[in-house]
Amino acid sequence: MSLIESTDSLDNIKISMLNALNRAGNDSKSAFRFIILNTISEGFPNSRYVVLRKFKTETKELFFYTDLRSNKINEIKENPIVSVLAYDKQKKCQIKLKGKISIHHQDELTAEHWNSLQGGKESYNNEKQPGKEVDSLEDAHQMKNVYDDENFAMLALKVSQAEILQLNGDGHIRALFDFEKDTKSYLVP
Repeated sequence: MSLIESTDSLDNIKISMLNALNRAGNDSKSAFRFIILNTISEGFPNSRYVVLRKFKTETKELFFYTDLRSNKINEIKENPIVSVLAYDKQKKCQIKLKGKISIHHQDELTAEHWNSLQGGKESYNNEKQPGKEVDSLEDAHQMKNVYDDENFAMLALKVSQAEILQLNGDGHIRALFDFEKDTKSYLVP
């Protein structure tokens, strides 16, 4: 079961890819829900999994939640050009996205998402910043008494390029879409 087929046109490949990302932003069971965000830290690539919370097909934007105190915030402030990598093991399909990311904090967008959170607010209410060294596991889980959105932030990735690779025993399919230049092409896998 593939996401795309060799008989699909480039336009249909793009539609399938965008639909898969849209589904991932709404469906916690989607394989594309947990994706790898790549930034640069002190001259080296720095990768981590993030959860795709929303995808806007019309604007080609992905949204993630994060703690404002996390290392990725400073990395993004230093260089907002990032890439994202997603893979669906069952469909044997990889999606790679490149673009510019922006940070949202205590604005209309974050307020809307914070207020709709059913669970997980504790993730943004630890007394200590993510990645800080502590003496014990207990110290790592010291939460504030009252949960608030002080450290809740959202990252919005405006996708400029998308590349899809469909692994297929009869011949892999690879395509590139440049949304800024409005171009599309097949690539040699």
